[in-house]
Amino acid sequence: MKRDFQVPTMRRLTTGLSLMAVSVSAAALDLNVNGTNARLYGYAELNMIYDVHADLGPLLVPQRVALDQDNVAEGQFQADANESRIGLATSTPMMHGGDLKIVVEGDFYNGGNMRLRQAYGEWNGLLVGQTFTNFPGFTGIYPTVDFRVPIASSTARQAQVRYTTGKLSVALEDPGNLGDSVAGSVNVANGAFVKANNAKDSLPDITIRYSTKGAISYHASAVLRELAADDGIEDDSAFGWGVSLGIANRVTDALTLRANVVYGDGIGGYINRNPGAPAYAANGKVETIVASGGTLGASLEVGPGEITLGTAIARADWDDAVKDGLAGATEANEEYRSTHLNYIWSPVKAVTLGVEAAYHEREIWSGASGDAVRLQAMARFSF
Repeated sequence: MKRDFQVPTMRRLTTGLSLMAVSVSAAALDLNVNGTNARLYGYAELNMIYDVHADLGPLLVPQRVALDQDNVAEGQFQADANESRIGLATSTPMMHGGDLKIVVEGDFYNGGNMRLRQAYGEWNGLLVGQTFTNFPGFTGIYPTVDFRVPIASSTARQAQVRYTTGKLSVALEDPGNLGDSVAGSVNVANGAFVKANNAKDSLPDITIRYSTKGAISYHASAVLRELAADDGIEDDSAFGWGVSLGIANRVTDALTLRANVVYGDGIGGYINRNPGAPAYAANGKVETIVASGGTLGASLEVGPGEITLGTAIARADWDDAVKDGLAGATEANEEYRSTHLNYIWSPVKAVTLGVEAAYHEREIWSGASGDAVRLQAMARFSF
């Protein structure tokens, strides 16, 4: 009989455990306790990285790409298991129809300590909690060995309330996390913007997405947001927005093509690794920054795996910030570019291996630029 979900007492849990059905597979550990299906899943993963030039971090940080005039140590090796992951997903039939689904998942990208990735509940199209942003969408993202997805795409997770009906989903999302806040200056050492002391978040970001899945999959999405600064004496705000289109086309049984474009004014971090801030504060006013980007990739099944060649670009327009005299703006990062070539395969069930060569470029507003090569390998053992 379907029933409303309740937190089990110790007595009910003890009774349920005595009657549970347990199945173990290479994919996960599945349990059934008192009508609630639970699945424990995860993997252990080792990543090994060799940066031919400057150290780009455990995850790609484009502003670490050294400019040609910089003197930096070359030949950096690092290895970690921080991407290792564990999660619990449950599904409980409800009296009024549908299943209540709950997911709690973490990894160790927090100095080796447990980090929350996802924690949400979902019932009849309503999702509440933390999970992947509703903007822009996964469709056009090509696979990489680097845990950080290509620039100009985004799979970041943040707190939100989302409703999905059919192919359409609408969400209210945390405005100060992924989207970033108003900049007060630029750090001349690495070209990254510095958040203004008086930046504030007054309203949630609104995201909308329409998506399909199939031999040809696509998404169309939009984000609307407010960007504000208030020091208690003067305050100002500006309207920000962004749009994205993505497509994945399985051209043949072996070949898949993917593409994604994104554009916005005040879009901020909804473009992954956006070299610009969403906006800046100068002369008592908040001014938005235009940014754009795109990805293009091709994946071909070869042997037990898939070889992928992909390229991505993200660009921000700092011209108005320079004209308005924003501190450090002439040294702001203006463009990032990346190209990946990798092969990811599974020699046996539940084991995934990957190797990758990546070429990354950075250019700042004044025209100086630099590049870097990263070589990476990974081994994942899943349950």
